[in-house]
Amino acid sequence: DEIKAHFISKTAVYKNTRIWGEKMTNLNSGMSALLTPLEKEILIAFFLKIQIKREYLLERVLKINKDIETKTIESHLTRIRKKLLRIKSKIQISSKDDIFYLDG
Repeated sequence: DEIKAHFISKTAVYKNTRIWGEKMTNLNSGMSALLTPLEKEILIAFFLKIQIKREYLLERVLKINKDIETKTIESHLTRIRKKLLRIKSKIQISSKDDIFYLDG
């Protein structure tokens, strides 16, 4: 799969969804939602990698030891998923085992 994410002056775009500053916008409808700095960092990681292991998100994005039992990743992803639905984005985040996928 070809990754169609590009970055122009701190703007991240994947499919019909753009992240610019603290805002995520559906480029087709103009609908938008605000992202926390951590949600933005997680979503940009997905734009770059498409498929991410749970331990990568914990260690590289959240700076948490992978051996610590926490549901913080799931909490952040739930909020991001709701915001993607709210703006009617074409992309979705799914998971299987300890791997998360950007679909769309």
